[in-house]
Amino acid sequence: MKKFKATKKPNILSQSKHLVKRLVQPGRLSRKDKGKLVYFEALKEPVLENYVFYEAFAGLGILDHPRAIFKALLEDSTFQDFTHVWSIDNLELASFNTEEFSSLDNVIIVLKGSNEYYEYLATCKYLIANTTFGYFFEKRNDQIYINTWHGVPTKVMGYEHAVERVENARGPARHFLSADYLLSSNRFMTNIMYRRAYKMDGLFEGKLLEIGSPRCDTLVYPDKEAVLEKLEALGIETDKKIILYAPTWKGNLYDQLNYNVAEFKELVQKFAGSINRKDYRIYLRVHYFLYRILAEDPELQDMLIPFTIDTNELLSVVDVLISDYSSIFFDYLLMDKPIIFYVPDLEQYESGRGLYVPVDSLPGLVTSNKREACAALTKITISDGPAAYMKPYVSKLEAMKSWCTYNEDGHACMRLIHIVFGDALDPGNDVTLREDLSEIHLEQYSRPEKSFYGFDGFDTGKKRLLLCFNTRVNSPEHYDELEDYLSEIDYSETDVTLLVTSFKDEFNKQFFNNLPEEVRILVWYALPFVTPETQKFYRQEIRRTLGNVHFDEVEFIGEITKYWASFGNAVLDL
Repeated sequence: MKKFKATKKPNILSQSKHLVKRLVQPGRLSRKDKGKLVYFEALKEPVLENYVFYEAFAGLGILDHPRAIFKALLEDSTFQDFTHVWSIDNLELASFNTEEFSSLDNVIIVLKGSNEYYEYLATCKYLIANTTFGYFFEKRNDQIYINTWHGVPTKVMGYEHAVERVENARGPARHFLSADYLLSSNRFMTNIMYRRAYKMDGLFEGKLLEIGSPRCDTLVYPDKEAVLEKLEALGIETDKKIILYAPTWKGNLYDQLNYNVAEFKELVQKFAGSINRKDYRIYLRVHYFLYRILAEDPELQDMLIPFTIDTNELLSVVDVLISDYSSIFFDYLLMDKPIIFYVPDLEQYESGRGLYVPVDSLPGLVTSNKREACAALTKITISDGPAAYMKPYVSKLEAMKSWCTYNEDGHACMRLIHIVFGDALDPGNDVTLREDLSEIHLEQYSRPEKSFYGFDGFDTGKKRLLLCFNTRVNSPEHYDELEDYLSEIDYSETDVTLLVTSFKDEFNKQFFNNLPEEVRILVWYALPFVTPETQKFYRQEIRRTLGNVHFDEVEFIGEITKYWASFGNAVLDL
């Protein structure tokens, strides 16, 4: 078996610095980094059986798929001995959302980033998230990690993102590879998002559960009275029919908001002026970052639905939805009610980032003209009524439901619990599916003859190559060497994962974004503290960086440090 040796030898000075850092680091680490050290140390503690750790939207609240699974477990007497731990980023803002469960002894709320947060994340047996944890996260062998994600894709994403190929994919791809279970609503999401956009095909070693959306159970069996009571408790009037304007996230990266607030206010005012105000009210469900801005605006603050109200519970009482590319509309299909697709930047999206779902397949008016959107609101609420508006779109609605919502029977939570917590996976349901994914034909994703419960057909039979490239010590000629190496690979026989060290500069961003599309790129981030580099440490680093994956071959381009030589040898020894 190949063994790697460092091409760049550590000198006595660097070894001494490493030792000094270990001794003095507790007093020099930032609060966040101290928390990550707490997490690293907590990984040595025993796993807590029957403990479930949940996080939704990076700690926004008790929301989405994790909320639905959590409530289903609470209501099932089989799991009465389970303890549930929720990660919340802002306890004050989420207080209305969390107080619903505050009286339960088996529900623990922890502040994200606190020592408790890191300790429970490191020790709870079950982990359920709809986005990702931080770069420090390592799924232990004794833990069971379920990543539910948070919606069927409409916008091009992952490695297919034209501008941010690596930045858009690196976090989700690593977490998907760490997961024991990935949740999928339908075959379209399985193939387009997981297998193609995030390149799980050929590498993912967990189970894909194509069982529907847990959060949609509440739309199939809604408790509308309870939802209306929640809204009224927040001062939101519910005496009229509800129109909800829910635009998607606008921004390049997670924390980069791209909204003209003045234009947004003008648009909302035009919408409000186009409706029958005697019978309808218009409310807003916006992204958290925009919510924080609008919450201070006296003209719009009363129209905002707090993000601590679960979206799907809210949709159960909505009569008209205005959206754009947000996956919220996929869930709302179950309501068979009017949808208006107001897409002012449609041309830029189609020519730039791109859409997976053609706009001519959408079951409602699609327009970039605010006057047309306002006219549609008038038609629905004043002149013709909802049924007349829906009539031209019924066939499109049924066609979309045939490939999108066929699993939504109100029992997705039950199926997930049976499989994950009941250890009842039926290997007889495993299916291996190969197909050309170069084009998207929506009709092929209608209800399949056989479900993917426990699908593990991601093995393509190709050789798995891990190619490592250290941006911190490599010279310009090594970038040329990498390009030459990749150009010689037969991708029909070799599945290639390129592991690169973290970077922020524009050169590396452009360079890695322009590599062959067959290459899956993962990013390694250094821990913010130093620790003894034992064999156990390197096994942990592999889990943190590569998840549950095994490789047939490891290669390096450029100089190899002591760390990377040991890392490569540990990968081969797995």
